[in-house]
This record gives sequence, C-alpha cells and structure tokens, in this order.
Amino acid sequence: MAETELVCAILRVLVSDHAYGKPRPRDILLNKAAYPPHKGGAAKEAYETVRKQEFVVDHATRGIKLDSSEFGALVQFLYDECRWERFELELRIKHFEGWDEIEWDE
Repeated sequence: MAETELVCAILRVLVSDHAYGKPRPRDILLNKAAYPPHKGGAAKEAYETVRKQEFVVDHATRGIKLDSSEFGALVQFLYDECRWERFELELRIKHFEGWDEIEWDE
C-alpha cells in the first residue's frame, strides 16, 4: 500500500473539496494535496490506492469521488488510518447518519 500519509492527504482533499459530487481528476487532487515535492511519484501511487477503496467511486479518466453510501467505511478509515479526531469527522462528514456504528477507541 502507498504511504498512509499520502493516502490521507488525498482523502483530505476529497472530503474538503467534494465538488458537489463531481469526479475529481488525479492532477487536481494531487495539486491540492499537501505533500513534499520529492514525493510526487509516491503521491501518484497513493492516488491509485485511494481509487481502489470501497468508499471511492472510480470514473476512470474523469477522476474519483467519494461514495456517499459508504461513508461508514470512509469515517472508520479516516479515524483508524489517518488519525482524524472524532470532532473533525463529525464536522466534515455532515450527511452521515451511522455515527453509532463507528468503532471509537474511547
């Protein structure tokens, strides 16, 4: 799997800049993601990892977008792998109704 830090940077852009459900092309996502310039090749690999996740819809050359029917898997991934805090998840993923189903470390 690609570096978790880069996968999380790409997911942060997808969550923050959802573009009203339109697919986001790879180049736009990578330009907006925060990572060191020398990790450009690894960032492209991370994009490939992201596009294979169950909570991402892949539109081939048009790009990728979040699958709103899989927000539970997205929230769990962001919490477990990206170490997002619960308050940030609840703030950014507003249309998710399965908060009781998330496995929190509390």
